[in-house]
Amino acid sequence: MVADYASCRFSLTVKTDDPSVLHMLRGLSQHCESGPYKQLAWGGTTTKSWQVQGGQVTFRFSRPSDRDKFHREAGRLLPGGSWHEVARSDSDPATRQR
Repeated sequence: MVADYASCRFSLTVKTDDPSVLHMLRGLSQHCESGPYKQLAWGGTTTKSWQVQGGQVTFRFSRPSDRDKFHREAGRLLPGGSWHEVARSDSDPATRQR
């Protein structure tokens, strides 16, 4: 089975200044993604890319409900002010990272 990057097109871009929060968000995105390739949700969110993008990263999900769950759970689990939403899109597909 080949990963379907195009199906992970529901994105949420967030900003955090805390690398620990970044790593928690990465794990949470994998938990919330319902597709068979859960790692696609956090592809491209390396510490280096986060630094280059001024503390912003984009998570991608195969369903809008997965994205909504991620947003809701991040708000529930992480301290207020530790991250915030920058943008969301329904047509921002994941791309192969390697």
